[in-house]
Amino acid sequence: MEATRPEYDRWCGGREDAGVDVDDALRVLGLSDAPDWSDVRAAHRQAIVRTHPDAGGSVGEAARVNQAFDLLRKVSGDGEWPLLRGAPAPVAATTSAPRARSTSPDQLVPDDDPAQLLLRMADAAHEVGEVVFVDALDGLLEVVVGEPPGVGQLTASVDDATPDGVPVSFTLEPLGVAPAPSIHEVVEELMTLVRRRRRSAPRRSGEADGSPR
Repeated sequence: MEATRPEYDRWCGGREDAGVDVDDALRVLGLSDAPDWSDVRAAHRQAIVRTHPDAGGSVGEAARVNQAFDLLRKVSGDGEWPLLRGAPAPVAATTSAPRARSTSPDQLVPDDDPAQLLLRMADAAHEVGEVVFVDALDGLLEVVVGEPPGVGQLTASVDDATPDGVPVSFTLEPLGVAPAPSIHEVVEELMTLVRRRRRSAPRRSGEADGSPR
């Protein structure tokens, strides 16, 4: 632990009144003991899901969660050193600037039932991240994806069916203190799972004879 102290002193700048301390940050993440870094990462992701507005949280609560995680990340050198209980926050621990929302090209999915498509997407999304909101009537799906500190919210919008299929659009909004996963990789993983589920689903009446979907 002695090896971590010079680095920590450099962050703190010798101040003992630098604001929120490590204990406070751990409490924000729902942790009471000095945890392993893997526990901190897991607690951050769970806290982001818990403070999501659709789960009864707020943007302010999510910001506090990110600030707490950012402080612990810097104090511990991204988990390289033990956390020092009771230590003040480093002067350098500041809130990261908001990152831009990213979008993915719209997809035209060969299907004729938007509600069923959305439900298949929600089922598949459990393998991609944490599903926080599903509304089959409005065609909306929200999923928290990624691993701390790079966490984001993927939002999928399913439109009405057209003769060529069902249009689906995607956005990814960063929620963590580091860049979120690539929206293109997340969407590709999700839609690959959706296609597998569609192929394995029982065929409906009229499909076997080649009737159009």
